[in-house]
Amino acid sequence: MPQLAINGGNPIAPQGLRAAWPVFDDRDRQAVLRALDSGNWCRLNWADPKDSEVAQFEEEFARLHDARHCVAVANGTAAIEVALKAGGIEAGDEVLVPAVTFIASAIAIILAEAIPIFVDIDPETYQIDPAAMEAAISPKTAAAVVVHYGGYPADMDAIAQLAARRNLFVVEDCAHAHGTEWRGRKVGALLDAGAFSFQASKTLNCGEGGAVTTDREELAAKAFSYHHIGRVAGRPFYEHHIAAPNYRLTELQGALLRSQLEGFPQQTETRHRNGSRLSAAMADMPGVAPLKADARITQQGYYFYLFRFLAEQWDGIHRDRFLEAMRAEGIPAGNAYGIPIHKNPVFQQRGFGRTGCPINCAHYGLEIDYTKVTLPVAERALAEEQVSLNKDLLMEESNIDLIIAALEKVYRNRDELRG
Repeated sequence: MPQLAINGGNPIAPQGLRAAWPVFDDRDRQAVLRALDSGNWCRLNWADPKDSEVAQFEEEFARLHDARHCVAVANGTAAIEVALKAGGIEAGDEVLVPAVTFIASAIAIILAEAIPIFVDIDPETYQIDPAAMEAAISPKTAAAVVVHYGGYPADMDAIAQLAARRNLFVVEDCAHAHGTEWRGRKVGALLDAGAFSFQASKTLNCGEGGAVTTDREELAAKAFSYHHIGRVAGRPFYEHHIAAPNYRLTELQGALLRSQLEGFPQQTETRHRNGSRLSAAMADMPGVAPLKADARITQQGYYFYLFRFLAEQWDGIHRDRFLEAMRAEGIPAGNAYGIPIHKNPVFQQRGFGRTGCPINCAHYGLEIDYTKVTLPVAERALAEEQVSLNKDLLMEESNIDLIIAALEKVYRNRDELRG
């Protein structure tokens, strides 16, 4: 008689796992109504800019993330673009970026008129590999977008040393890492700048939105100008100093973010605690392994809970078959974004428009064929090894018990998955 649900057995979680998101209550409603009733739906409408919901959010978020400055913007992609432009990145510059993350990390580089150079990942952490970064540096390399993928921080000690040695401007892509700490300090201003997303799925969200964080006053001023159509604080309103877009956040979004900030620290602690518990259990299980433990990570603000499927312990069963079995048990396990960024059609087919810029830009003058890019660790991890669980599952301790039970059950009955 079959034991696994995929073969007709009883599932571990017949109704699936509890994963309500977003979490909101009457405080959020009142915050949005406060902004609505003010009639000032754009931060520009306040006589005193300090009264703006967005301005107050910037102060609160900077303080939460141990940064001196924050500029709120329209979305996370814009945040990366703004940070790069504020850092002086221009046409013809190469920017290093990991191959395993959401595509926006690389598209923002294109929007900044620079050239994405894809870098392989560390096999034990799934984060950008500092040694591979150094190997990818050329005379045209000016910056790196370092992603804290899944909320697990990249090796910021090694990256800081590399940046100092090779004069790299570093943007931390923190879209997955709200609340993540490295050596007791929040990510986002550990090096030059951080870029956050507040899109609906993020751990701090207002539907759409983003922010740039930094400790550097001059960089913050440039970011403010670039996101504000080239205006400069303190100068006449219709005086524009640089060619730049409007990436401003609305007051309604700012008010909602301020309200959402109230519950954010406790939610982060809950996810960190439950993620740590799952990792501890998984460390003693056959067939799977958590990402490498690192004492320098003092808090992890999960977006994905990522772990490794150890194919050599499954007697020929493929990771994708394991995923099917877990889903049948009621555990929504997946493979995050599925393929490395450079394998997407936009890079394989150069979907950059009629002229092919910035790749074909005369300022660059080199040839890149993304169809020939090979990054073996990233490609193997996404094709055969990586398993992801959504952050929302970590909000309920009971989910952890069910995930553990399902992992043990599927491995114990793995013979049923053959054939």
